[in-house]
Amino acid sequence: MNKILFPGLAWLLLLLIPITFLGFYPSYFAKLFSMQLVYHAHAFFMILWVAMAITQPFLIRQKKTKLHKAIGKTSYLIMPMLFISSYIVIRHTYYKFIGTQAAELEAGASTLAMEKIYSDAAAYIMIGVVYIIWLFVFYMLAIINRKKMLNHATYMFAAILTLLGPTVDRIMYQITMYFHGSFNVFVENAVFVFVLLTLTGLILYQNNKEISIKPASIALSIYIAGITAYHLLPKTSFWNSFVQVVM
Repeated sequence: MNKILFPGLAWLLLLLIPITFLGFYPSYFAKLFSMQLVYHAHAFFMILWVAMAITQPFLIRQKKTKLHKAIGKTSYLIMPMLFISSYIVIRHTYYKFIGTQAAELEAGASTLAMEKIYSDAAAYIMIGVVYIIWLFVFYMLAIINRKKMLNHATYMFAAILTLLGPTVDRIMYQITMYFHGSFNVFVENAVFVFVLLTLTGLILYQNNKEISIKPASIALSIYIAGITAYHLLPKTSFWNSFVQVVM
């Protein structure tokens, strides 16, 4: 693993535990007993995914290949449930946003037209859609390339990076709000920039070690495409229409 990805990566992944807890504490763990079932289901499968993401590199380090493969096969059940629960959460968030805005409109606290409300709701869920698509694409690439160590490890690493957005974004948002700041361009794009720099660093590292940079380059390209879509698609009528159909 250390010969393919960054040295000591397995230990760095342990940071996902406190980062995930801190990121989701205000919106989930602090409200654990008042949350709807759909959020608990999503959290359950997400926790299993994080646990796998942390455990698997250590199993490779200890050369416990059979256990690594066995746990990997359980992901064939866990990941589809994670994707389904993610869709349900995103859908719930979409209609909750519309319901809140529509209630304000009815109460006279807002002057937004329903068309604008639907458009804003579609833009609001864009970030969640992008991250779950990234996770799906990288997970599938990792599974398809499970017999090619370099490709499998690189795509799984790219999949793990998707965990940073939903967690670190929340932490940065809470810090910003605490200091009475605004959700500015820096806060919005900080994780994006970090991921792009990390993958660029991986490409340079692998190139220096004379390892094929193709998988890392593909991963970087997929992230760039997703970031571009995140910034441009919500401004189009196509995105609003698409969301209304799939949600």
